[in-house]
Amino acid sequence: MSLEQWHRNSWVKEWKTNASEIADLFAVVDREIADASVVGLSTDGRYMHAYDAALNLCAIALKAHGYTVPKGAGHHKRTIEALPLILGANFQSTSDEVELASRLRGQAMYDRADVVREEDSVNLFATVTRLRSEIFGWRRHTHPSLLAKSGG
Repeated sequence: MSLEQWHRNSWVKEWKTNASEIADLFAVVDREIADASVVGLSTDGRYMHAYDAALNLCAIALKAHGYTVPKGAGHHKRTIEALPLILGANFQSTSDEVELASRLRGQAMYDRADVVREEDSVNLFATVTRLRSEIFGWRRHTHPSLLAKSGG
């Protein structure tokens, strides 16, 4: 299914972004990555920050591509699932990993403490830092008009 089909289904809506919005979202991602690396923070907490960074990276790709997911039920899931539609099928495994992280993050946020294993947190952090680099490069190559004047 394509994003155009998603649009016809009202799963996404058209979005006009600009360099300032994208730079602001990258700043949120960078804050979440920094928070996810704080020594002494719980494993659950580091994981939740890494997940928030991943979700925002998916949103950056979607907005740069001209769409956004309306807020409401399932907006995290749709935002994550859009990643391979935008960046290609080779991002399906990353999308799947972030989707699984969404469920674990939900348990850690709402159900109980000590849900996340250290290995899960480390793996998600590695995925997020790699994804940040990939989306930054993709944006630079595919949407150079969305680069802030400082290059960020």
